Amino acid sequence: MEIQEFIKKVEEIYDSLPEWIKESLNNLEITVEERDSGYLLGLYRGIPLMKRGIGYNFVLPDKIVLYKYEIEKVATLENISVEEKIRKVLLHEIGHYLGYNEEKLRELGGY
Repeated sequence: MEIQEFIKKVEEIYDSLPEWIKESLNNLEITVEERDSGYLLGLYRGIPLMKRGIGYNFVLPDKIVLYKYEIEKVATLENISVEEKIRKVLLHEIGHYLGYNEEKLRELGGY
């Protein structure tokens, strides 16, 4: 799939998220890159929401990066749609934005 089509799918999936999730996202940029140098499907960079203090202002947006190639590859290996894998990875990275670590995400079914 071309990267523009993948980006459109990410936008559609984001738009379909429950309002309470979207309303909790603040100062966050979601981007797509063709591929990661390793095996990551997605990456959250920033200060998790639960760790932001009163002085958290005038800062660059936190960032979620989704890696197109890796998501497509794993979706094929897991025999699920690319859209389903995008949704899972996006929700996983949003979990990190909200302050959840890998262990807590596993407990919540974020894998």
